[in-house]
Amino acid sequence: MDPLTGLVLRPITMEDLDAVRELHIRSWEVLAAAAHTPGQLAAHTAIMRDPAYRDELLANNLVLAETADGALLGTAGWRPHDGKPGMARVRKVFVDPTVAGSGLGRRLVLDAEARAAQAGYGSYFVRSQINAVGFYGRLGYREIEPGEIPFPGGNAIPIMFMEKREH
Repeated sequence: MDPLTGLVLRPITMEDLDAVRELHIRSWEVLAAAAHTPGQLAAHTAIMRDPAYRDELLANNLVLAETADGALLGTAGWRPHDGKPGMARVRKVFVDPTVAGSGLGRRLVLDAEARAAQAGYGSYFVRSQINAVGFYGRLGYREIEPGEIPFPGGNAIPIMFMEKREH
């Protein structure tokens, strides 16, 4: 059966925060494992386990993808890009590893872009993890430049800054 049949997209609520955090950790640790060192994986997981991550989730117009019976399969959100008027930053795109490659990530990113467009944004930015650069490229994002996210303990995570302009 198609895991996306009967899928429901809905905004995050306070009651979802712990389940979303666990989905993000599971997705990160499985889907990013081949592209990152154990130290990098652990550093990013520690950030997601930090209590402040709950506030981060609520600050990103996050939508959850659930099955008809309520199983959480993915998330994606957006927020205005600081210092770049008219540009939205796509954030917190995570899918359950069991549905990776099913089209759910694509559906969630396109939904986030559509919601940002409804709010008046015409271009999109993403700070892509290295393992997701090809995914965003297939969605029309172009690479701007590589970078890294510094984490405590010297475990910087390589990323690629990418953007997509609709107008």
